[in-house]
Amino acid sequence: MRKHPDEVYLSKRNKIEHWPVELAEKVLASPLPWGPPTYAFGGYIDDPTQPDQSDDVHALAFCVDGAYEHHGGDIGEAWKWARPLLHHLKSGGSCEQYATQDLLDLVFLNVRLERFSDGHIRSEEALLRDIVREVVRRVQSSHPPVFLVQK
Repeated sequence: MRKHPDEVYLSKRNKIEHWPVELAEKVLASPLPWGPPTYAFGGYIDDPTQPDQSDDVHALAFCVDGAYEHHGGDIGEAWKWARPLLHHLKSGGSCEQYATQDLLDLVFLNVRLERFSDGHIRSEEALLRDIVREVVRRVQSSHPPVFLVQK
């Protein structure tokens, strides 16, 4: 079980003043895919005319700051940190033991990976939904995380 207080650094780059729990609830409530249509082998695998939530999911993921800095200083080191956590969660592990910052860093890293690995968000959507659902639960709990605005 994690310890309180649970602090999360909001994005200073995007000048975020609060974590958008309403946006998180919106994307969780919708059945639309979280990622953009997958493009591979010279064509779309998914129907590009169908709606998705990729813009909202990106906006949600980029509300936090410092995933690379918190976990080694660059993308490679951040993924070395993230892989065991993701493996644990995919193997049925609970999000409860991880700090909220770490959970949101995992969301950020997975959404960011879409830039280099088309279809990644859709392939990890179930796990990302579980992570965001846990963060929303925490925000609505009697001991919510503390979201820190960076100047």
